[in-house]
Amino acid sequence: MDKAIPAFYACYLLRSTVRHQSLYVGSTPVPIRRLRQHNGEAKGGAVRTSKDSLRPWEMTCLVTGFPSKIAALQFEWAWQNSHTTRHITAKARLTQAKSTTRFSPKSGKVRKRPARPRMCLTDRLANLHLLLRSSSFERWPLKVTFYADDLHRMWLRWTRQHLETLRPSITVAVDAPPKSEAKDTVSRIRALDVGYSALKPQIEKSRGLIENSEWLNCAICHGGLPSSGAATLVCTTEGCNAATHIECLSSAFLHAEGNVDAMVPTSGSCPSCNIELQWVDLAKELSLLTRGTKELELLFKEPRKRKKGQTEVDSDVDAESSADEEKMAGVLPEDDGWHELPESSADEAEPVRIRSDPSPPKKVSKFRRAATAPYSEPIIEDSDWDDAEIIA
Repeated sequence: MDKAIPAFYACYLLRSTVRHQSLYVGSTPVPIRRLRQHNGEAKGGAVRTSKDSLRPWEMTCLVTGFPSKIAALQFEWAWQNSHTTRHITAKARLTQAKSTTRFSPKSGKVRKRPARPRMCLTDRLANLHLLLRSSSFERWPLKVTFYADDLHRMWLRWTRQHLETLRPSITVAVDAPPKSEAKDTVSRIRALDVGYSALKPQIEKSRGLIENSEWLNCAICHGGLPSSGAATLVCTTEGCNAATHIECLSSAFLHAEGNVDAMVPTSGSCPSCNIELQWVDLAKELSLLTRGTKELELLFKEPRKRKKGQTEVDSDVDAESSADEEKMAGVLPEDDGWHELPESSADEAEPVRIRSDPSPPKKVSKFRRAATAPYSEPIIEDSDWDDAEIIA
């Protein structure tokens, strides 16, 4: 709770362009970087997508609007394990869990675990529809965006065959190009705003209102607001300077919604301008102002100018390296999902270093060599259970 709400987090459905039956579900705060990792253009990515015979991969569907990283990971796990997740009732599940017994010839151990059934594209979309209708995610401002026209047609075909509909707050959009144009999904994924740039004008407005006003009153209870801006929400409408306590506005939204038993509201009208506001936008701005010191410094930092003669590809490489440095410093959110494993360095040949000094190297004792050797991170390889035999 000591960090700001992430600017962007999404669950995605990956499909192999070589073999459309190969699918992968994951989550990431930076889709274009994750796509480059899956395609082997950058370090990282999941082991399941590391086969060259399945590359390149394409992001066909994105689910966005998660209030936190944990929320996105919960949705991702439920989408991956729709046969065992509690967010889908046993009667509504398309596939049932089957337990398998596996034997490891190396360790000689026997283990039972539920087998993950193989699902086609229709099953993935159907399970996505079931999760969006689940009561566990009904108060999340989710949005589904399709980047493949054939997936959207399959989605429409599924929804027409079933009477159950999604709640009105969930939006479904299509960002697929017409048939006459080239299907360049990478450029559209790259154009996504995954930062806090959209909140910059609102943050400047809130800062100016709090710093330049000697005394602020809540627009609902008319009580005094903290001079530091803590627990204070400011209307996001341009020209409206209404400020309220977070408790007052939450109670007002839930009372107008008729659901006072809920813990967190979804949306409501501003008490001053009567324009509908999204609760997630208000909460994200407040968390950024109170907990996002590094994020604010990065947001208001002047962008680096492109060097003369530098191409767009070189610019992207520099941007990625600076993003890695910022992630190391804790500015950007970590992009290491629990479902992923780092690539094994055993497949890469160690570069040969040639000494510039022709003289022979000095002998170092093994004790000194062990003390001065740099620490290397352990390599996590595939589990032996992946190659184990299944016992009937």
